[in-house]
Amino acid sequence: MKRWKRDWTLMSVFFDGNEISSITNKLKNLKISTVVFCSFENRFAKAGGLTSVITNILPYIKDTTRFTDVILISPFYPKLMKTKSLSKTGIRFPVPYGPHIVRAELYEYTCRFSTPSSGAIKEYFLKAPSFFNSGSKLNNPYVYVEGDSAGNSEAMNENSLFFCKAVPYALNALGIRKDIVLHLHEWQTALISLTAKKAMISGILESCGTVQTIHNSFDSAIPWKLLAKIEGRTKKLKLAGFTGDTLTAYQIGLQLVDSPVTTVSQNFARELTSDVIQAQYYAPHLQHILIKNRVIGIDNGMFSGFSPEFPKQEKHSVDEIRKIKLRNRKSMLKLLRTYNPGNRFGELTYKSGSITKLPDTVPIFVMSGRLDPVQKGYDILLRVIEGFAEDEAKFILTPMPAALSDLDYFYEVACKCRGNVTVFPMRMDLGYQELQTGCTFGIMPSIYEPFGAAVEYMANGTVNIGRATGGLVNQIDKKCGFLYKEDSRFYSLDYIESFIRSGTIVQTRKTNAFAQSMTASLSEVMKHAARLYQKKPERYYQMIIQGFRQARKFNWKTSAEQYYNVYKMISRA
Repeated sequence: MKRWKRDWTLMSVFFDGNEISSITNKLKNLKISTVVFCSFENRFAKAGGLTSVITNILPYIKDTTRFTDVILISPFYPKLMKTKSLSKTGIRFPVPYGPHIVRAELYEYTCRFSTPSSGAIKEYFLKAPSFFNSGSKLNNPYVYVEGDSAGNSEAMNENSLFFCKAVPYALNALGIRKDIVLHLHEWQTALISLTAKKAMISGILESCGTVQTIHNSFDSAIPWKLLAKIEGRTKKLKLAGFTGDTLTAYQIGLQLVDSPVTTVSQNFARELTSDVIQAQYYAPHLQHILIKNRVIGIDNGMFSGFSPEFPKQEKHSVDEIRKIKLRNRKSMLKLLRTYNPGNRFGELTYKSGSITKLPDTVPIFVMSGRLDPVQKGYDILLRVIEGFAEDEAKFILTPMPAALSDLDYFYEVACKCRGNVTVFPMRMDLGYQELQTGCTFGIMPSIYEPFGAAVEYMANGTVNIGRATGGLVNQIDKKCGFLYKEDSRFYSLDYIESFIRSGTIVQTRKTNAFAQSMTASLSEVMKHAARLYQKKPERYYQMIIQGFRQARKFNWKTSAEQYYNVYKMISRA
């Protein structure tokens, strides 16, 4: 961070010399009083891990930094959120957006916490007529137009720009006008780095700086006509060095932000400018910006606490770990025999009988989380499952699909491998904790993973198997789990593009060399892990103990302290 220099490449496009001087002086004299997290996800409208990051870290930001206040501002989604869960603030305010004045209002929720110390944080939800009307069958806040990616992208852009325009006005209405850090999350909030500066020039806010965290490298092109709704004028002709009719949210936002760009793991920070998928496929248009800006990786903390099943964590003896683990396994098998929600499919049996008779030596693999055919690698694991003999291993999958058609291959494998695999689509009402503590291995075959949840398995006394990518590299080492990678010959842009294009029909990936190599590598490491569990059980239980030690390294206090250091850089000349 010592080598970081502010990248205000686009300042002269949006501001004149006097305005830039005024903004610079305001930032130099910034004495941080309030931190405002800005996110399109919140506890009432979730899609991925962003909500978990924000709800976990905010109490630590408040406790660690001792600022006057720490708050969240997020959209109010009328199709997803219930006003009865929230309180009315009575605060209404006008937002100029394009040729119109939009009448907005704020709802609030008070989050009370006892860790790291007792306190409360206000979460504010911005409501405006005709905005934030997202909502799919799966309650995804990013889905406005199902089955129409172009239409959905257009709607996302419109709602993103309105939110970015409205946030400074919301802060003004709340009486929060100076010494503010706006912590922006993902591309949907990136243009606040522009609107916040506009607000300082117009007097809506007195002083504020912006920090940007990238949780994923997804971005969106912002048409000039749409940008004019928050800018008031466009200066396209001044953008020497850029081609085309648009810039993206990040191309604009990252060149106006007031601190180094951050992301959620140290390894993903490196990958953003070096990994084929990130640097060549998702973010080639950002390379010169990210390299110049020096992306800082700040590891997330643990998303859940240590399992009470292992009260002493790493202080347990190997024999104690073994006894607890086998007890948890029996509880899990009992639950798998009796818990049959309507959406479950695929049987688990042993020798065609009850799964509760499964010998302790047969490994049980679990994979959980979003079913994203482009990122998470469920289809790679499904191909591996097809290569296991009956009763050689058991597999439990808990995917959360974006579309029911994404489950087609799961049905196919559950039929082929009857007795070996069961699937719980959607979120489990019961048993998720039992799976986490009772299974032998947690599988994370991610194609890319900014942070990941390997630590969650470790904290529950389970050994990880993960592809060597993103934050998984920071979390898993050979003492506590298994990392694998496909043959580097097949990790090329051509194969990756073909792989991603086939996300709607994953069965067609069987001829893709990248997918084939990932499958072979995952199969090899899973077979190796199974043999270690069976032949060297003491080594396996030692890995669980080491996993507790490793998980302890990831804590929100450390994350909050590192973000605080980034906040302080806003006032650097």
